Amino acid sequence: MKLKGKIAFITGAASGIGAATARTFAQEGAIIIGTDLSLEKLQSSLSDLENVLLLSMDVSDSQSVNHTFKQVEEKFGKLDILINAAGINAPTKDANDRLTQANINAFNAAKTGSSFSPDFIESTTDEEFKKVLSVNLMGTFFCIRAATPLLKKNQQGSIINISSVAALVGPPMPLYYPASKAAVLGMTKSAARELAPYHIRVNAVAPGAVDTPFFNEQPTEVTEKIIQMQPLARAATPDEISKTLLFLASEDSAYYTGQTISPCGGVYM
Repeated sequence: MKLKGKIAFITGAASGIGAATARTFAQEGAIIIGTDLSLEKLQSSLSDLENVLLLSMDVSDSQSVNHTFKQVEEKFGKLDILINAAGINAPTKDANDRLTQANINAFNAAKTGSSFSPDFIESTTDEEFKKVLSVNLMGTFFCIRAATPLLKKNQQGSIINISSVAALVGPPMPLYYPASKAAVLGMTKSAARELAPYHIRVNAVAPGAVDTPFFNEQPTEVTEKIIQMQPLARAATPDEISKTLLFLASEDSAYYTGQTISPCGGVYM
């Protein structure tokens, strides 16, 4: 087993990549601390696992994060792995609906050979931009900050931040999402440099289309078009992405830090 006895803290563990990673890590012998906003969803998704502690936590609230990590310290005294998988694509249903309609308009325009230009910049509100950054960027920072003392106690560890291929290719979409995910990549590199003396590695994973609830918030006609634009014309499964995280969490990647691995079907090469 690659992670036997390792303590792994996973945010966004109720579904998608976070839930798949919890299962993959558990199969490899890890003790799982799974967190998400909804304890009920966590229990529905992961309560069948052995050696799992499920906790409700809001990554965008630093007090909630600090309280949860305090519980981890009291129970385990250390930490080996931090997976920052919690994230949002759009801050509200209205924002998601606007994105959906823009995608549909763009694909319809392409069919007829006409042009279409979205107005994401002008239509994005302060509150929408702040909300996505509060979860995707600030939430990742809050967890890194709270986990660092526990990882330092161990004098080793692995932090893995979930970014997105959107941070690498600049797709036509509201700026808050690629901005938040690109910022995670910069933070990953600086954290990797600072924590290297403590043998704590920090890396990022930037997936493309993944068959998760977030991706499937878009209508089928939109997700199918997005997939068709990829050289490998299919969505990844969350389990496939979890295998990349397993590599970065285990000793197989002992010489990797400050890196971004992008399992994206060839969208970014």
